[in-house]
Amino acid sequence: MTTPVRIVTVLGGYGIFGGRVAEALAHDPRCRVRVVGRNRKVGRTFAQRIGAEFQECTLEDRESLRAAIADSFLVIHAAGPFQRTDYRVAELCLEQGAHYADLADARDFVAGIGVLDERARQRGLLVTSGVSSTPAITSALIQELTPAFAKIDTIHTALSPGNQNPRGASTIGAVLSYLGRTIRVWRNGRWEERPGWGDVQRLEFPPPVGRRRVHNCEVPELELFPALFKADTVRFSAGLELDLLNYLLSLCALPCRWFGLDLMSRAGFFLKASLMLFPFGTTNGSLAIWVRGRAHSGKTIERRIAIVTDYDGPATPSSAAVVLARKLLEAGPPRAGALPCIGLLALDELLAHLEPLGVWCARGDELGWR
Repeated sequence: MTTPVRIVTVLGGYGIFGGRVAEALAHDPRCRVRVVGRNRKVGRTFAQRIGAEFQECTLEDRESLRAAIADSFLVIHAAGPFQRTDYRVAELCLEQGAHYADLADARDFVAGIGVLDERARQRGLLVTSGVSSTPAITSALIQELTPAFAKIDTIHTALSPGNQNPRGASTIGAVLSYLGRTIRVWRNGRWEERPGWGDVQRLEFPPPVGRRRVHNCEVPELELFPALFKADTVRFSAGLELDLLNYLLSLCALPCRWFGLDLMSRAGFFLKASLMLFPFGTTNGSLAIWVRGRAHSGKTIERRIAIVTDYDGPATPSSAAVVLARKLLEAGPPRAGALPCIGLLALDELLAHLEPLGVWCARGDELGWR
């Protein structure tokens, strides 16, 4: 019996991360990829290059969006940022009978996706958010370490991309959304308020990344991981490879903190400024996690795990959506309902996709990285 070819629609499908998802899936004979975006010229050129179709669409226009996702088996939403948006795309997917996944990293957006759970269950559809580095990959990394622990005290996740990796205005906008603003964090068993892009540290990432400066970030893990892993403290930090850019963002955080200045609308300007320094630094980056707690013997231990990129930074954030789409095409949804992308993907599945792209997994303990 011949398996039907299904339509996988990628919103923002010619962007940095959406483009990687679309291109990877365009080579899968089980699906036909539909690239969706605002720019007809850029979108058509990209779609033709990868062997996909193109559909022009403005997400704010409901009828335009409806036409773009018509007859889709799966819609992958990669047109961020998600910090100040609603669930209209996911709701329309439910109406149209399509599975939905997004690459959101916005804390409230990802954590709140369960509001659609009952409707998704009734339709037998999977609606999942955060199908990217956070929290799909971070949760898979931590779940590799949890068997060693009887009790987890601290989870500290840190992200540092290489400066010579591509980035877009959506990524910059996500950082600017919390720059200098108060972030609610779980520390020592209670909620505290800390400044966004504050609490500066220098952490030792696996080689060749090395020691880099990182700062507080607003991400879904802060909301989801305290209950999920029963940790006393959950932290998430991020920083850029070049200290100059980190210092500039720290400086810009001051008027945001003092006067409530909102810089998110200036993402394009900050992107252009950062690209002026593109020739400097490296392509090496890492998403690393340090977990501390008690072993089953009662001894205090630390375990480390990280994803390390050699030359292809966008491969990591886009990998979870590619792997999940292939699983859906192969066997359908693992469950129906709406939930953050936690427990849907295993680390070995992600690494099978990433390792041929020059991305690998490093491990370590209290003695350092191995």
